[in-house]
Amino acid sequence: MMPTEPIWDEEKEKQRLLKTSKLFFLLIIIYSLWITLLIICVYFFQLGENWAILTVEQWILSAIVLISIAICLEIILVIYFILSKKKQPQFQKQNQSTLLDGKLVHNYTIPINAKGGIFSKTYILIDEKRVLNLRYQMIPPSDLWVQKQ
Repeated sequence: MMPTEPIWDEEKEKQRLLKTSKLFFLLIIIYSLWITLLIICVYFFQLGENWAILTVEQWILSAIVLISIAICLEIILVIYFILSKKKQPQFQKQNQSTLLDGKLVHNYTIPINAKGGIFSKTYILIDEKRVLNLRYQMIPPSDLWVQKQ
């Protein structure tokens, strides 16, 4: 049994959206090269429009439609990524420079930046190289020492 439970992996999501974005971009580049070749052949080499199935105006119009659709899809992908990122709980990163048994320890204190008092510490194994240290303030320092009047 794995010591860690599966969680939402932002990096995998980012890679999937990046691959989709690259595919759209590649499709647009190839189509733009085809339109450029078509214009060069029709107007500079005077080959006529019969070999290209559609007229030059129809090819240019189809390129405009395709590029518009690709831009809209890119905007949708960016909005999707931003909204899915906001849904995930965000922790404020704190000191993570310590090592424990050769593993990088990510320290999180709840409440953030709390000083003094009594804390509970919980170490959670993230993977082979990282450990999460959750420090929760159980008793604040104001409750420990009675203030003299």
